[in-house]
Amino acid sequence: MTVVAFAEKNKAAAQIASILGDGEVDKISVEGLPAYEFKWKGEEWFVMGLSGHIMNYDFPEKYNKWNDVDPGVLLGIYPEKFVTRAEYAAAVKNLAKRADKIILACDYDREGENIGFEAKTLSEEVTNVPISRARFSALSPKEVKKAFENPVEPDYNMAMAAEARQILDLKMGAAFTRFVTLSVREKARTKDILSIGPCQTPTCGFVYEREKIIRAFETKDFWKITAIFVAKGGEFEGIHRAGNIYEKEKAAEIFKRLKGAKEGLVVKKTVKETKTSPPNPLNTTEYLKRASKFLGISPEAALEVAEQLYLAGFTSYPRTETNKYADDFDFKSLVFDFARQKEYKPFAESILSAPIVPKNGEKDAHDHPPIHPIRAAARREISAAVNIPQAAEAYDLISRHFLANLMPAAVFEKTHLHLHVHEEPFDSSGTVLKDAGWLEVYPFENKKDKLLPFVEEKEKVDIKKLSNTKSKTSPPKKLTEAELLTLMDKHGIGTKATAPSHIETNKKRGYFETKGKTVSILDTGFTLMEGLSLTVPILVKPEIRSKIEALIQEVEDGKKEFEAALDEGTALIKEMYAQLEANKKELTSSIAGTIKDEAALEDRKNYIGTCKVCGHVLRIVQTDTGRFVGCSGYPDCRNSFPLPKTGALNVLRSKECKKEGAAVLKVGNKYNWAVGIGPCFKCELEKECYPPETVGPCPQCDGSMFLITFKDTRFLGCTKRCGYTHSVPKTGKLTLLDNTCETCGWKLFRLKEEGDSPEVDFCVNRRCTEGIKYWRKTGPRNESRGQAKASVDSTPRPEAGSTARNMDRSTARNTDRSTARNTDRSTARNTDRSTARNTERPVPGRISKTPPAEGRRKEDR
Repeated sequence: MTVVAFAEKNKAAAQIASILGDGEVDKISVEGLPAYEFKWKGEEWFVMGLSGHIMNYDFPEKYNKWNDVDPGVLLGIYPEKFVTRAEYAAAVKNLAKRADKIILACDYDREGENIGFEAKTLSEEVTNVPISRARFSALSPKEVKKAFENPVEPDYNMAMAAEARQILDLKMGAAFTRFVTLSVREKARTKDILSIGPCQTPTCGFVYEREKIIRAFETKDFWKITAIFVAKGGEFEGIHRAGNIYEKEKAAEIFKRLKGAKEGLVVKKTVKETKTSPPNPLNTTEYLKRASKFLGISPEAALEVAEQLYLAGFTSYPRTETNKYADDFDFKSLVFDFARQKEYKPFAESILSAPIVPKNGEKDAHDHPPIHPIRAAARREISAAVNIPQAAEAYDLISRHFLANLMPAAVFEKTHLHLHVHEEPFDSSGTVLKDAGWLEVYPFENKKDKLLPFVEEKEKVDIKKLSNTKSKTSPPKKLTEAELLTLMDKHGIGTKATAPSHIETNKKRGYFETKGKTVSILDTGFTLMEGLSLTVPILVKPEIRSKIEALIQEVEDGKKEFEAALDEGTALIKEMYAQLEANKKELTSSIAGTIKDEAALEDRKNYIGTCKVCGHVLRIVQTDTGRFVGCSGYPDCRNSFPLPKTGALNVLRSKECKKEGAAVLKVGNKYNWAVGIGPCFKCELEKECYPPETVGPCPQCDGSMFLITFKDTRFLGCTKRCGYTHSVPKTGKLTLLDNTCETCGWKLFRLKEEGDSPEVDFCVNRRCTEGIKYWRKTGPRNESRGQAKASVDSTPRPEAGSTARNMDRSTARNTDRSTARNTDRSTARNTDRSTARNTERPVPGRISKTPPAEGRRKEDR
């Protein structure tokens, strides 16, 4: 007789073949895939591993063009089941033709049963031989032989429960994803697919709800009064019984009453012994939470590690809801095995020294035992057999958890001191671990003792320090993956097997990410959840999914027919879809607007700021006919502002318009423009916004000198337009420094000529002895063109006599004033005429900025 068995994966098939064939196994190829041939109990055996699901549901081809099919139509279509792995389907049929008996040996859970039924369906197309089921929870020789010696009937209800989930998830996922994506694309240019999933979306919803609370949190100040007490045994801290005090005056009043206190009195001492029981046995959710919390492994990676440990024969099946051991579980044999391993020996011997009583949970799902090791192994053996990261650490966690389950409770002694300081009550607590119990084998639960010195009631203790400390309340922390798994389990989102995949799907979609152990929602996820929660909150909340999961469970339990569950589940989905359609405008406006906002924010060059009308983003818009500032909320918001027709635009992020313009732009290198206001040189607040960077006091009036730069010349002019000007070097890079001349008080300049010449710091003031030294050294060749005469020969000539000096100074002053006025007027008139022709006018400012045309016209008149 020939027996054919189908396992869920090749690794499981190899283990089964090795156990049943007692190591005498031939590896063969069937349709290019591995299979195993051996003899057992006088029969010819073939065992082949599948590749998970080799068939899947999808809609007929004509419904796959998104733009041609109304998404709502999909809810009324019954999808078809297709072969997705043709080579596996061919191999199943090939082996089924040789079989006199077929045994399904996939993992014993809902999905495993369904995968087995896929092999059953394909086999029944080519043969009608008996098909049975081998159920086991560990790939140990004992369990595998027992399962194949006592096969049972395949569980139709369990397989159909998985089938119902596949169909309902496909309907909802396809219809909702297409509707939201296509609706948003009508208003926003995006190629992204906005995925909506029956489990994926509520999972993201948990993260969104926590983030919303964090963002809305308003920090409050509070005060805490503490005392550092000193006793014979050491120091300890006490906290005023008022705790966090939110009224500053109340805290100050209490602290005032404590002023001058030098000692406190121990009014009451309470010592209490407490016990902490070992944790319950590991089911899948608890294992995933602890792997995330203690080992920093993501839920999906942790489940994969556990799967590989199971397939390698180190641990039991990792997908279980049970946290309670069966009454006939053989603890003693397994603990004896651990007593032979050096790492676990002392804990195992301690367990064997007394009657073994496990700490059990309350849930028995009648599927698999809790996750536990099936044999003791050293770390190096684990790492050699399971070549994936942290396999040894995960095995160690599972093994230590199993041993901790069988150990006594940990015993703590908790001490509480009630003290008085000037009749004000203080509290201090400490804990001492008296008996480690199960904590001895379980280092993951790090119980840190807070010790108190030995003091008695009515004893006085000194006060080292009293503090009234101000602090701020903190927002709730972001969810950890362990907390997210807890929420999913509590609300029935996904199953023990699928929960990690729903978390991973959200990561792949770019909806949230994990940083360390915490989960942070990303902009796309927050946008989508915000839009859905405002319009169709039922999609984000877990209630509907919980109802669908309950329907699926009823199918598995045989309480509801497959077709009836599909009808009820589809009705619930249609109810949500109707709400989605009714709120299409609000939903798409919210999501599309945020998508456009994100795009505008990424384009920093054209980003302006926030629209005061609708809250979306203002940005520079370029068209074929011109440019303007527009709102990303268009067409719902038509807020816009004009821009200059020519000139490169640069947003001055550090500038703020005093008239509340949306932003300030630099137009070319000529002038500034306030968005929504206009050119800054026309504004009466220009001088207030852009005060010139002055060099020093004007020698002729109470104004100040500042640098004026034109295309072909530069010089110093007076802020009061008194007519006094002063030359500066005509070539090289000129920088005004904060340092001042010790002689005259003018700011120093730094000059860097082209080439390798060094930088020079100098005073430019010709009326200063330091300035004279500079000008003598450089000579007139370095004066600004057209300014050498205007700027003066106001320099005293030491070689001349007193009279000559006076005459020379007088002449110089008159010449300087006259020449300066003429030069200034001539320059101003020419500049003003040129500027008047253009809309873009130069404005006053710091170095390299042009004086305002308006001021020059007044002076000219």
